[in-house]
Amino acid sequence: MRFQPKVFGIASAAVLAASAPSAIAQEKITNKFLCQNVGAFALEPLGDREGHSISIGQMSCRVVAGPMSGGILTGSSTWEWDKNNATLISGGGVARKPGATMVYKDMDGTLALTITEGKVTGFTASGHVSFPVATGGGAALAGKSATWTTTPTGPFEFVIEDKID
Repeated sequence: MRFQPKVFGIASAAVLAASAPSAIAQEKITNKFLCQNVGAFALEPLGDREGHSISIGQMSCRVVAGPMSGGILTGSSTWEWDKNNATLISGGGVARKPGATMVYKDMDGTLALTITEGKVTGFTASGHVSFPVATGGGAALAGKSATWTTTPTGPFEFVIEDKID
């Protein structure tokens, strides 16, 4: 009969341990991509008012941080411009590496050109992205979303950093 209280005590401890907050803090995932525009990235005037245009761009990136590190990302985006500011209309793409695939879908974004003495000298951009599909080594991203920021690094080159929400 002494066996029964001991089993109850072990079971109670197991239940308490399972329901207690983890002592191990979960590290936030950050993805980092070194990117370049592929092909032309020209503004297409819409003709309804001054400075109103769209642009459609394609990019290729090396994944340098996050679950897809070592992979290659290809993607595209469509922006609506109002003079020097743009709103992301659509975007998405795929990152691949051996044994892993990740699909991303842009949810929103804004972009503002930096103008110095009448010339474009840079930009700032940010927004949100989701990962509806992620497999293999990238599976930790599946179903998650992130906040992204982009900074220019040179002509038609930029860095994107995603911080998983």
